[in-house]
Amino acid sequence: MKCLVYFDGACEPVNPGGLGTYGYVIYGEGGRRLARGYGVACHGEGCTNNVAEYTALREALRKAKELGCGEVDIRGDSQLVVRQMRGEWAVNSLRLMALKDEVEALLASFAKWSIGWVPREENKEADGLSQIAYEAHAAQYGYGGGDGWIQTLIGEVRRAAEAEGLRPEEAAKILAELLRKYRLEELRELAEG
Repeated sequence: MKCLVYFDGACEPVNPGGLGTYGYVIYGEGGRRLARGYGVACHGEGCTNNVAEYTALREALRKAKELGCGEVDIRGDSQLVVRQMRGEWAVNSLRLMALKDEVEALLASFAKWSIGWVPREENKEADGLSQIAYEAHAAQYGYGGGDGWIQTLIGEVRRAAEAEGLRPEEAAKILAELLRKYRLEELRELAEG
């Protein structure tokens, strides 16, 4: 069976050093969605958007293999991952080299594979799943980077959300929006009073 795989990763609220999350979607023949998934790739020191992107690709390929895909056509909006997998760009990071090796080992188990870059607009579902992973982690555990002021901010958002009768998922969306809208220095000032 031939499958179409979309993958995406993100590192928020800062890159590097934030919370790395990923998402993927797998389509079968006829465009039927076979699977989608998301999760946390890394957090804190050493966590980057590129680590999250490679993790997304690795997890998507594991799932594609499990589903019985014999051929995979892979699409992602990371120029770096796509070009490195094609051998067009060198891999200079030891962490990325290890992830690339894992991806190459998985690719060797498929009869045929290809990888291509797509604009972010064509990768919205995988991108959205990566955002869901971030928001779900923030709602359950708070931001994973270990910065005390961010934990303080999360606590304040949680208390305000509870006072307003909001569910944790709604509070996570508010926090994610704050992290996207304001510079980190502004948020630090807010949290530290």
